[in-house]
Amino acid sequence: MLSNIIPRTEYIKKLNGFQNNGLIKVIMGPRRCGKSFLLKLFQQELLDKGIAPSHLIRVELDDLPLYSLRDPQALHSYVLDRIKDENTHYVFIDEVQLCPHFEEVLASLAKRTNIDLYVTGSNAYLLSGELATFLSGRYTKIEMYPLSFKEFRDSVVGDGLTAQEDFERYLQIGSFPALVRDRNDPEHIAIYYSDLIQSIILKDISWRLKLRDTETLFKLCCFLASNIGSALSATNIINVLKTQKVEISRLTLSTYLNALIDGYFIERVPRFDIRGKATLRTEEKYYLSDTGFRHHLIVTPIRDYGHLLENIVYLELSRRFKNVRVGKNAKKEIDFVVQTDDGFAYYQVAQTVLDPGTLDRELSAFAGIKDAYPRFLLTMDTLGKGRNFNGVKQLNIVEWLLE
Repeated sequence: MLSNIIPRTEYIKKLNGFQNNGLIKVIMGPRRCGKSFLLKLFQQELLDKGIAPSHLIRVELDDLPLYSLRDPQALHSYVLDRIKDENTHYVFIDEVQLCPHFEEVLASLAKRTNIDLYVTGSNAYLLSGELATFLSGRYTKIEMYPLSFKEFRDSVVGDGLTAQEDFERYLQIGSFPALVRDRNDPEHIAIYYSDLIQSIILKDISWRLKLRDTETLFKLCCFLASNIGSALSATNIINVLKTQKVEISRLTLSTYLNALIDGYFIERVPRFDIRGKATLRTEEKYYLSDTGFRHHLIVTPIRDYGHLLENIVYLELSRRFKNVRVGKNAKKEIDFVVQTDDGFAYYQVAQTVLDPGTLDRELSAFAGIKDAYPRFLLTMDTLGKGRNFNGVKQLNIVEWLLE
């Protein structure tokens, strides 16, 4: 039995829904968000359901004793040699990108009707092209995020703090699972992020792009971290970097941004024309996959927590809905438009609207929307939560995150 773990219930539910669907299940997400451990959790789930241990086949390609299985023929043979009968065998391959031509191995194994295949890869940039090219239509991508606030809160509730106090910790500490253990140790948290940022930016992405000089990439990351939730164009980014004596072409900037997105360091959110119901490709916004990166990339104190709150809300909406966009409403902007089973829903985020002028400004973003889809104003205020302003419902962010 697994103990002292964070259950990741929503992802287990997804895997249960995809079980035996005839497709390869590919789990993607940021480094250290818990992809490998999710496979262990799901294996335990299968054992608890009565699946025989002999019908679970796990291969951890980053485990040195299994180094020889990085050869595609050896990996393929290893799995097939452990197939006992015609009953379903559940195959889990961790860090699959360590095997050259892994896509051919997966495609071959997936042909067996008695194999249900699950894989992870630590580098989404490595996986994306190969999967799209060789396995199109034969795999299901499951995107995994670091801990939601609800998962974090459930893990630390024994500390006896209020939900508000835990949210302040979550905002400061970050959302990677390993940080729960070190939540009271700022030094360990700083070391953790330093190593993680080095691994993502200076190893994964720089290695993939074959960069010798990583200074420009690092400064770009710092710029994005300090401008989360701001509408940015290529011209805007290039001009700001130029003031820091960093010269970068549009092509190079596009390459770097795509690599950071594929590596799950940042997420790019396009704008959505609410009236025309069409996606726009100008002045997109960028959000971090974890707000903790902001604290460890930017040394200046945070003066405005509004954008950090917006980042957290964006990530939560991405967990709950397939499509999240920034809303353009004539000359105004709504922070997020999500596509639901019934159509759309609109979300505006503000740290506080206790000031009447601020409240009016935030509500004005909804003005002129003709449809009757749900509208929400998310704030940190406890005073005023539950109010309804002509169809716009005010909610407390902490309570909404815990739903």
